[in-house]
Amino acid sequence: MLGGALKRVAAARAAPVWMRGAARRLGPPIHSIRATCQPSRQLATVQPDAEAPKSESKADSSDGRWPAALRHPDPLQSASAQALFAGSVASSSSGGCGGDGHGADVCGPRQELEKSIREFLGSTRQRPRAGLKADELVVKCPVCSPGKPRRLAYSAHLNTGTGTFVCTNCFEQGPWEKYQELARRRTFQNTIPKHRSTDPPPFEFAGATLQRLQQNLADHEEIYEALTGHDNGQLRLRPDVLAQYGVGLGFVDAGIPEIASLESLADGSDHAVPCLVFPRTAFRTNSFIESVDDASLPAALADADHSCDQEAAGTGLAGILHHTHADGAGSQTPALPDDAMSAYRTVQLKVVGWRTADLEMFFPVDEAQPGLFGFHVAGPDTSDVILTGHELDAVAAFQETGIPAVSLPRNPYQLPLDAMRALERFERVYVWLDDNHQGAEAASLITRKLGVDRCLVVRTKRGDPQGPKSASIALARGHDLTAILESSQPEQHDKVLTFGSLREAVRFEVTNPDLIRGVESTELPGWNAVYKGLRPGELTILSGATGSGKTTVISQLSLDFCKSGVSTLWGSFEIPNVRLATRMMGQFAKRDISKAPAEVDYWSRKFEQLPIYFLKFHGSTKPETVLETMRHAVYAYDVKHVVIDNLQFMMSMQAKGMDKYDAQDAAIATFRRFATDENVHITVVAHLRKDQPAADVDINSIFGSAKVTQEADNVVILQRYGNDSKVRMLNVLKNRFDGTLGKVFLSYEAEAMAFTEIPPPRKRKGVKIVKSVGKLSMADRLLAEMEAARMVDGTAEADDEPVPPRA
Repeated sequence: MLGGALKRVAAARAAPVWMRGAARRLGPPIHSIRATCQPSRQLATVQPDAEAPKSESKADSSDGRWPAALRHPDPLQSASAQALFAGSVASSSSGGCGGDGHGADVCGPRQELEKSIREFLGSTRQRPRAGLKADELVVKCPVCSPGKPRRLAYSAHLNTGTGTFVCTNCFEQGPWEKYQELARRRTFQNTIPKHRSTDPPPFEFAGATLQRLQQNLADHEEIYEALTGHDNGQLRLRPDVLAQYGVGLGFVDAGIPEIASLESLADGSDHAVPCLVFPRTAFRTNSFIESVDDASLPAALADADHSCDQEAAGTGLAGILHHTHADGAGSQTPALPDDAMSAYRTVQLKVVGWRTADLEMFFPVDEAQPGLFGFHVAGPDTSDVILTGHELDAVAAFQETGIPAVSLPRNPYQLPLDAMRALERFERVYVWLDDNHQGAEAASLITRKLGVDRCLVVRTKRGDPQGPKSASIALARGHDLTAILESSQPEQHDKVLTFGSLREAVRFEVTNPDLIRGVESTELPGWNAVYKGLRPGELTILSGATGSGKTTVISQLSLDFCKSGVSTLWGSFEIPNVRLATRMMGQFAKRDISKAPAEVDYWSRKFEQLPIYFLKFHGSTKPETVLETMRHAVYAYDVKHVVIDNLQFMMSMQAKGMDKYDAQDAAIATFRRFATDENVHITVVAHLRKDQPAADVDINSIFGSAKVTQEADNVVILQRYGNDSKVRMLNVLKNRFDGTLGKVFLSYEAEAMAFTEIPPPRKRKGVKIVKSVGKLSMADRLLAEMEAARMVDGTAEADDEPVPPRA
């Protein structure tokens, strides 16, 4: 058995990397691993049937903070994981399809399909990634990947059992024959560097460095106590659970928050700030992808004759994988990295500032393989899973309930398609997001995407306005998370409502008026006082004269909301997307980046982390086409804010005469209905009528019929103020939320390419002295001159009237 396995590995060296390990199947046999989850507040553990040999160094056993069984170079490495890896390889070498004649009728067509997939992917020089499902590959999309860089090209998920594929970017899907036909039409070679024969392998993390990140957390007294302590304000997380999830501590330079290497993250510098490190994990391999490359293969695996000697010596495959050699000090070190012996691998690190809330980065940025925090905790036979918005909430939920928990990858309120596909295998999903207005809206959207019948929504506060909003805060306050989980409720059908289902929502609005205001602006506090915030399910009309700065204002506001986690879709029908993105990136950097070309890459990487997307339309476009794309974006990217700039450019040349008003009214009605049905906020930019003076602008000055303003929930007009070319006035003329109307004054800052809020300018009134018929006395003349000078200098009150001269 061992000789056959080693010969296949040696013969596979001449094949592409993704072809190696064809006989190996993903995951362990059911009998080789069992998960025990106690119904009480016990930790779910993975136990192997056979006890693995214990070989721990004195350095490992000397540290009492981290349990020795859980302290490994990679957080996924445990004795059970290593036994799982060795057992899966050995079983695949002896029990493959057709190996003993059993199951030939079943596996024959599947083998033919697998052979076709291997040959075609090899001919197109792809290096597929393991998907988040056992029988899935992440490959290049034949429709949307040509012309894209490598890190964006792998967006299609291919089922190796059925041959069907679906792209999470363009939604193209179909059978394997369709994939081949589309791929032959458009070549993939423009996504491969010219100096390579195929795509480079995925980034591999050094196990020793990952271990150092975990050790950094144990060595940092303040942060370690804040996470594991039981005093007031401490999170009460257990060290073994933190180690099982692989939570570590890194250091990032606050002046240049960009991770250059994994070593710099672990070591830091003099100006570095501490950051929590959360690893994202995914399947290491499946039947199409080898878990180790040529550089990691020991000499025993490269030589088939030597492998036979190893088999005769009785070492077995596990013995070769654990083959050791002595270094100069006489210690034992593995010939293969421990990370290569697990069924899972770390694909990306999420780095979050400990005291700096806005510091959030990913390393590596260009990793193409999708992954989830806590994905390795959920075993192959797990039926339930908890989905949280933050990583520490997942750790707390798993610790107290025993149910594996994963967290959303980027935005705490956004479920991308990759993560959604990874959750398909679970029978029950507990959606446990922040218990606030924004979290409730996101939970409702996520349950509709995953399926209402198998999702339960967890409310941490359980009706108490002063209760904890998240699982980690609830644990820190001493609440019973198991009881909170048991109180979860399914989401009601969105078309049938009773007052019983509305009662809690009504109570929430009455008792929490500040939370239902919407997402507020962090840059324009005066805007929050009038407009309140960005609320889902509403339609806003923003209008203004040509050149007044409508696009600048709405791009600044949308970017502000986007930084608060609101996924935004921009439809610019007037300005090209490249120019719009350049302007928004300058607003994001608060400087004109065209004057600093060396910083473009840095700000591009920062800007790319924002949940913002752009419609690929320009000029006249039918509203039905725009609506279809918007619906796709809401489903695929959890978009909560849509910007249409502007309505007249989108509707141009689609109707003439009076029909153009009917066409515009129909488009507004469509947007109004879409905002309500999909529970998103839509901002439509519209022009003013050309025949109205700027001084007389009101709610009836917007181009089109009265239906435009009647359908809208909010109407805002941007106007110039006085003769100052930099001062603008945002005039809220309609606010259906609470009726608050008012004006917000802004001043344009050319360097920041954005507006800043200013106090209301004081209007100066001139005084006109009327010449009297009679002569004025000296006292009356001096009094009139003093009053006129005081009014001109602006020292008089606005409501004061000049003193008329006496006859």
